Amino acid sequence: MSSEKKHTLDAVIWDMGGIMYRFFTELMVDVGKERGWPLDRLPLGPTGPGPDPYYAAMDRGEISEPDYVVHIVEALAAESIAFSPYTDLDFSRGERPATWRAIEHLQQAGWKQALLTNDATAWLGERWWESWEHAHLFDAVVDVKSVGVRKPAPEPYLACAEALNRSPQSCLFVDDMRANCAGAEAVGMQSFWFDITDPQTALAALLRRLTT
Repeated sequence: MSSEKKHTLDAVIWDMGGIMYRFFTELMVDVGKERGWPLDRLPLGPTGPGPDPYYAAMDRGEISEPDYVVHIVEALAAESIAFSPYTDLDFSRGERPATWRAIEHLQQAGWKQALLTNDATAWLGERWWESWEHAHLFDAVVDVKSVGVRKPAPEPYLACAEALNRSPQSCLFVDDMRANCAGAEAVGMQSFWFDITDPQTALAALLRRLTT
């Protein structure tokens, strides 16, 4: 994935989960510690102590996030743990304040910004964007439910570029899944992979790329 900043960049398209909010498995690790789950036997993403082949498959684009959630629920059930990530997690514990500050900084600096999400409806409910407290920070919000196909298909990225009135080549796409970054590059965008295991370093690298 390209690391070179092009002079034509003037728009950022953000993924939500993992970047603006801690990825849901990060929150589940916290819950598991509180409740005494056998974390080393559970697939809980790259911040969990145990192996998680399902996350790796999702990162490669071989399964979707809903498929991944099914695998996690099944693994929990095998340990006699009844838990639904969609209904039992408190995302108010998971915001990344530094990301919001970065988005506000870029907005003030004149960058066009959009949010592109595959799965927010599953977590936040139908038409969540109408009451979302951060919507004012973005020039466009695109939930793939309104597009009909998920990232990494081309249509969601192109819908964002159109909503921003920008060419794909002027957009940098930020996501924590490598497959989605590759999808953005396939339509002519630049991409930045956000490493959720080290969000502070990832965000600093992103801002350097955009502001230097």
